[in-house]
Amino acid sequence: MNNQNLSLQYKLEKFTARNDYAFKKLFGTYENQDIMIEFISLVTKINKNDFKDVQIENSELYPKFFDDKAGRLDIKILLQDGQKIDIEMQNIYFDYYAKRSIFYWTELLTENFKHGADYSELNKCIAINILNQPFKLTDKLHSLYKILEWEDHSLLDDIFEIHFFDLTKVNDMNMTELEKWLLFIKTEDSEVRTQLAQENPVMAKANEVMNSFYLDDKERERYIAARRYESDRISMIHESERKGLERGIQQGLEQGIQRGLEQGIQRGKQEGFKEGLHQKAIETAKKLLTIGLSMEDIAKVTSLTIEDVKSLT
Repeated sequence: MNNQNLSLQYKLEKFTARNDYAFKKLFGTYENQDIMIEFISLVTKINKNDFKDVQIENSELYPKFFDDKAGRLDIKILLQDGQKIDIEMQNIYFDYYAKRSIFYWTELLTENFKHGADYSELNKCIAINILNQPFKLTDKLHSLYKILEWEDHSLLDDIFEIHFFDLTKVNDMNMTELEKWLLFIKTEDSEVRTQLAQENPVMAKANEVMNSFYLDDKERERYIAARRYESDRISMIHESERKGLERGIQQGLEQGIQRGLEQGIQRGKQEGFKEGLHQKAIETAKKLLTIGLSMEDIAKVTSLTIEDVKSLT
């Protein structure tokens, strides 16, 4: 297939920076660190000059990129002043995602911190989470969390900072520069990316990187492999949820049947006991009738009704 046909196919096929390989290529490699710097600077308000001599960890793209045991999909960045930044593209949201993000943040904070070291050596850590499904804790596009005093909202320490971006809330009207980048990441439309790229030279470079995937056989294969990997993850999660639901229903039925049996047995015992008491009262009433006790008195003694006592005569 020649490049002209590939370009036509590219325009027709969905292609997105949310893909794990594309995202890491754009924001987690040294050759594209100017793209990463511009985006993170907009998110964190850190001056671009502070990104000189940055270190990028977890920058491997292939083949370990698709092996959970060998590599992570997040991007870790170390600034010259010691600040650490972790950025992650997450296409699947799950209820414990916030806890997971906090856990990753604590790992970022404590890695390489040795026993007996001075706590002043701990540097600010920033986690950036970009979500392609609704972030259930707020209705905002961008949520920023820090450690604040409950009532007066004073900051305990600036060391903790976690961002959540909900791509489902991106609106293409009156966008800020940051929102344009979020739309660039979210969209599957190459024309939208091209239009956004016309206004920003760094974004134009990002668009060239995206376009190059489809024109390079190896890059295209890696993009497709990442897409397959994501589909496998989604399928496994849905399969686990389905099996969990089926198992829950089965257990619920079994527990319901067992509980019904236990309640039936208990009810039977109670009804049998009541029937036994009633029969005993009738026998007592018969004996009292033979000695001439009035029906009213017999009813009081045995707790039977007057009608019950009359029916024995």
